[in-house]
Amino acid sequence: MRRTFIFSILTLALVLFCQDAFAYDYYVNGIYYRKVTHQDPGGGCGETTLIVVNNDYPNTYSGDIVVPAMETVNGGTYRVTYIGSEAFYGCTNLTSVTLPVNIVNIGFHAFAECPLLEVIDLPEGMKQINSNAFSSCPNLDYIFIHDTEPFFLWEDALADINDHVQIVVPCNCIEAFEADEEWEGIQLYDDCGNVGVVEAETATMVVYPNPVSEILTIEAEGLVTIVDMMGRTVKTLFVDDKQTLNVKELPSGFYFVKAGNEVKKVLVK
Repeated sequence: MRRTFIFSILTLALVLFCQDAFAYDYYVNGIYYRKVTHQDPGGGCGETTLIVVNNDYPNTYSGDIVVPAMETVNGGTYRVTYIGSEAFYGCTNLTSVTLPVNIVNIGFHAFAECPLLEVIDLPEGMKQINSNAFSSCPNLDYIFIHDTEPFFLWEDALADINDHVQIVVPCNCIEAFEADEEWEGIQLYDDCGNVGVVEAETATMVVYPNPVSEILTIEAEGLVTIVDMMGRTVKTLFVDDKQTLNVKELPSGFYFVKAGNEVKKVLVK
């Protein structure tokens, strides 16, 4: 039996606030926020945080959005903890969203119908993803998850996109996720090239050295794409067995090498 009902009650308790909710309270540096004071389990008011929300219809976020970990409004500084329901819904010109480490909840339809989104990078510490959070994003290729243990998924949180989006978990963590009933039936990949369920035996791509400072060797067959953390394609090449690539001119940071259904995370120093 799924834990949806029980967890829904617990979730409701976590998101009860000590004031009424409005569409948005503040607009700071291009982002709309609602300020909420969370209710302590024992009663009374706990921490006050900010939730990223929209500006009602039409939703006007566009370009590359960077959500800060902290924001100062009216003289107070607060953590940004939630991406609210429909926060980025229908943003046809939104190209990327960078999320801070504080984010624990992705709301219903939070990123739905954003046709230019290609990559979502979810920070470690996630608590839940709500239904249809990423639905109808035709160019979304990857969702990168940094938690090593599964967190709660509402029904259809990922299932409706899993036929075309590669959901990547940390290296050698696939079994932990697949053992959790909330993740049952979701095709997973990890960032050391493993693939969940029976497809694990098909992993053939090898990428080395890692980290790399100058020459990266790729052993694969077919089209290989290298993508940066913002989801931008920086290199596309056709590999026949083995090929080297000079990455010296690339900015330092993490990149993702994709060949077919395989994804590997590479650090360029």
